Amino acid sequence: MRRSKRLAAVTLSLTALLLLTGCWDIKNIQDMNYVTSIGFDYADNEYRVYVQMLDFISVAKVESGKPSQHVPVWVGTGKGATVIEAVNDLYQTSQVRVFYGQVSSIVVSERVMNKGLRDIQELQNRYYELRFTPWVFGTTMPIDKLFAVTPLFHLSPIISLLHQPMESYRQKSTITPITSREFITNYNEPDQVVLLPSIRATAERWKQDTSPHEVLDINGAFVYQDGQYQGWLSERKLIGLRWIDPKTSRSPLVVYRDGQPEAAVSLEAPKIQIRPIVKGNSAAYEVSVKLSGNISDIVRAIKETELEAEVAARVRNEIRETFVNGLQINSDLLQLQHTLYRTNNKEWKRLKREGNLKLMPDSLADIRVDVQLNNAGKLKYPAASR
Repeated sequence: MRRSKRLAAVTLSLTALLLLTGCWDIKNIQDMNYVTSIGFDYADNEYRVYVQMLDFISVAKVESGKPSQHVPVWVGTGKGATVIEAVNDLYQTSQVRVFYGQVSSIVVSERVMNKGLRDIQELQNRYYELRFTPWVFGTTMPIDKLFAVTPLFHLSPIISLLHQPMESYRQKSTITPITSREFITNYNEPDQVVLLPSIRATAERWKQDTSPHEVLDINGAFVYQDGQYQGWLSERKLIGLRWIDPKTSRSPLVVYRDGQPEAAVSLEAPKIQIRPIVKGNSAAYEVSVKLSGNISDIVRAIKETELEAEVAARVRNEIRETFVNGLQINSDLLQLQHTLYRTNNKEWKRLKREGNLKLMPDSLADIRVDVQLNNAGKLKYPAASR
């Protein structure tokens, strides 16, 4: 009996040891480098890969309260004739395993756009750790300097435009952030325009005490159509896109008269309808936009109906200006041709085959804008102007 008990104990111990061996290769969190952002550049006939890494122990401390000290950011660089070779070069000095499962943003330089994105897309397809959910940006500035920019109040770099662009966009909608999945989905769509938000660092707006402090800013977009890079446009030249994008959450608009501000409004939730009209060997387009919003500020007494008409006129002008700005780089920023492709594919194919699909300034036949201002918030709208 005693012998059988000993045998049972030994058997149980061996079984437990065998089960434990499955956990021996598990890495502790401090034994890995976690990449939060990855960037790609091309210079001197070689690719350059940049990674931004954070100490997640420091991030955890930050989340429990505002830090009193700067949260460090680590930026790594790899170089090579191919993207894969540049990534492998990065591993040479990474000290421990690099993990890409936490990447929340991808940045591509304009030099890479001019060369082509095929190698970058190939890397994303091969590395199973890289998901298709990260935000995607373009830039003209050195990516290592961009990755080193930290937010206000010594907060974690995760709390920034690079990783959380929707927070700012919901408050002021101008250029819509785009994920890797959305970019890849629309990249090769016929006559589809895809905008890659342009991100930069600027010290023009904020100071820490009296010292300028660099923060991130989206100042324009890189334009793609039919999978081809068309060029860069500033935020000002793209200003009308906010009125034809259903994702627009809230965007301000100031109405002027004789060069002086008259009122400020906040518009939201645009409802857009594009109607292609094909006649013979040409196509024209009518755009209808419905906007609702609130009155933010009143400088001069004005009738509410008159204000709505002036706001509608401003919106109409901004949409047309943006359309013309797109034509200057051979781009259909309003997605007029793609709408024809979707709604009347037979005519789209015919015009494309005959070479009659090209947009001209008068291709945008009409823009109808309807604005409904609901209230003035805490402001009391002048009774005499109703």
